[in-house]
Amino acid sequence: MSIEKIIAEAIENNPLKLKEAFEEEMNARVRAALEEKYKEMTTTTVSEEAEAIVEGEESDEDEGDDEEVAKEMKKMHKDGAEKADVLKAVKEKYGCSGDKAEGLYASNCTG
Repeated sequence: MSIEKIIAEAIENNPLKLKEAFEEEMNARVRAALEEKYKEMTTTTVSEEAEAIVEGEESDEDEGDDEEVAKEMKKMHKDGAEKADVLKAVKEKYGCSGDKAEGLYASNCTG
C-alpha cells in the first residue's frame, strides 16, 4: 500500500508480504498513471474539437463525406424513399448527426 509498508516487511524479513506490498504499490501507481494519461488524452481531444467547432473549421474529409451523403440522399429520394427512411439510412451508414443529416436533406432533396 505504501513505501513504508514495503520497507517494514523487508526489515521484518517477510518475503511474501514484501512481495504483496510491492505489487499493491505498483498496481496503485500504474492505475494512477493510466487515469492521469486518460484524462489528459480526453481533455486534449475535447478541447481540440471544441476549438475546431468554434473556429468553424471542417476537414476536407468531412466535406467529402458530405458529398457522399448528399449523393446517397438524392438517390434514395429519387427512388421514392420517405424522409425518415433517408435520414435513418444515412445516419446508420455514415454516422451523421441528426442536425447535419437534416441540413443535407433540406439542401439536396427539397424543392
